[in-house]
Amino acid sequence: MRNSTKITNASIESAGLPKDAKQAIAEYIWNGFDAKATAVSIEIKSNELGHIEQFSISDNGEGITPDTLDYSFGNFLDSLKKAQPKRTSYTRGKKGKGRFSFSLFATRATWHTVVAQHQGLMAYTITIDRDNKETYDSSELLPSQSEHTGTTVLLEGLFGLNAMTFESEDFKDFLAQEFGWFLYLNKDLGYNITINGNPIVYQQLIQETDETSVTIYSPQENSFVFKINYIRWKYSIGDRYYYYFLNSHKVEVTKLLSSFNNNAIEFHHSVYVESDFFDSFEMSDMTLSTEGNLFSEKEQQVVYRKLLAELRDMLERKQKKYVREKAVDLKLEELAQKNLLPHYGHADADSGRKATLLQLVQELYIANPRAFVGIKDDLIRTYLGFLDLLLQTDRKAQILPIIEQAIPLSDKERERIGMILR
Repeated sequence: MRNSTKITNASIESAGLPKDAKQAIAEYIWNGFDAKATAVSIEIKSNELGHIEQFSISDNGEGITPDTLDYSFGNFLDSLKKAQPKRTSYTRGKKGKGRFSFSLFATRATWHTVVAQHQGLMAYTITIDRDNKETYDSSELLPSQSEHTGTTVLLEGLFGLNAMTFESEDFKDFLAQEFGWFLYLNKDLGYNITINGNPIVYQQLIQETDETSVTIYSPQENSFVFKINYIRWKYSIGDRYYYYFLNSHKVEVTKLLSSFNNNAIEFHHSVYVESDFFDSFEMSDMTLSTEGNLFSEKEQQVVYRKLLAELRDMLERKQKKYVREKAVDLKLEELAQKNLLPHYGHADADSGRKATLLQLVQELYIANPRAFVGIKDDLIRTYLGFLDLLLQTDRKAQILPIIEQAIPLSDKERERIGMILR
């Protein structure tokens, strides 16, 4: 049956579809996970010359319900996901663009979908042609021989692409960066993405992980358990650095920028917090900017503030650990390469003073890496020169009070710097 839509080809082409085939494929994968799939598979059949004869993306989600077709396929820049109270960070098809993104590189898209109805599992197809997106065809709903629900998008008439496009390491790396965090969070549930049966591997992007839980008590002595997943990525995964707050179903309620977004030390991190504490809250699109705008009740606000304090303390410890183990050596090497350190002779006194200065710089960088960020080289050279001069006098003990005026120090940091100066 042919169905008319409330859109035109021009409106679609001018509305900002994905810019390349990789982003378009990502849209279809996200659509599968949006439909509660746990597995999404890409199947590519090509000839010896690399020409793609068949391309499909399948998922084991809930399928596309027939009674939502007029709304989900008949309206552009709108969708059922937009109507939901909140879209998670991984619900990407916000305006219904995803289903039309095939037109970037294919002439036709056909959705073969199996849904659960009161009479059992039923199947039907939906077809859209690239040159006639004002209409879509839907077939009759018939009993399915499949054993589970799901959707397969078959893309035909591919152009401008070959098999190597999707079999390349570049494409696999793109999917790993796009979906790695999501697959990691759902690893216990067996979530996966495969290309011709080979799973997308994302573990190489992760440098460090830590899973822990904290229990926080409210003024009314109610207790709430928060499961915390910390990830330090090998490099930026394209998002800013957030705390993600998930309910007990792993659905994101909201997210909050961490306090370590502008540190310029390659500390690429994400923190995921899961708890039934968030189950009773409706989801919204807002990103938190203050501590008190998510909850209205005092008890919830108190628990939330305590949680944020725990998260910030945890992330500060992680950052300091990263700086101590990784970043500080790179910084010291950079200071030497740029010739920013004072000039030393070969005498034992000079060697000892140089060692003391390097230890002092190391502790200062660990305490606050931002103290060395955004400062011109000449100022750093002058700053280090003054420290070196003080180290040659009997007033070097006064360095610590001067430092504390500019950099907040913990008791341990103060003790370590004091020992260096003594």
